[in-house]
Amino acid sequence: MPAADAVLLPLAIGLTLVGLVAVVVSFRRARRGRALQGLALALLPAALYLTGLLRLVWDAVVAVVRWAGSNVFDLAAWVGFGVLGLCVVLWVVGGIVARRSPSAKEARAARAAKAAGRTPAPVEAGRGQAAPAGRAPAKRAGTKQAPLQDDDMAEIEALLKSRGIQ
Repeated sequence: MPAADAVLLPLAIGLTLVGLVAVVVSFRRARRGRALQGLALALLPAALYLTGLLRLVWDAVVAVVRWAGSNVFDLAAWVGFGVLGLCVVLWVVGGIVARRSPSAKEARAARAAKAAGRTPAPVEAGRGQAAPAGRAPAKRAGTKQAPLQDDDMAEIEALLKSRGIQ
């Protein structure tokens, strides 16, 4: 019997027995659904051992521990971890900057307008921000401009006018 099996068999049996005790306690407290779920989890270590998957998990854990142990005193590995951390920070900051840029806001407004079934609002000249939905941008000369109406609102107003309600 290999060394890993000498450790894994008692581990699987022990975890299964502890799980079964928890299942009995849960069943006695009238938590039948939780008891069935606990039974499934209690039988999992035994099933993993019998299928050989527990050995696979064991080998993976041993490999990760060996890898980590060999990298603790390796300067190149620590520089690599630093560069990896820098990559994560740059990715997160880039996402924040992209969300706050005016072009991203315009693209989101256009997608929202398209999803709502209306045309995207025009962008004010020199401002970089979209005009409120359903309205045209105001002119700079100070002249008042009537807001544009939705097709739905025009239909409602026509219906009201045809019935004599204004």
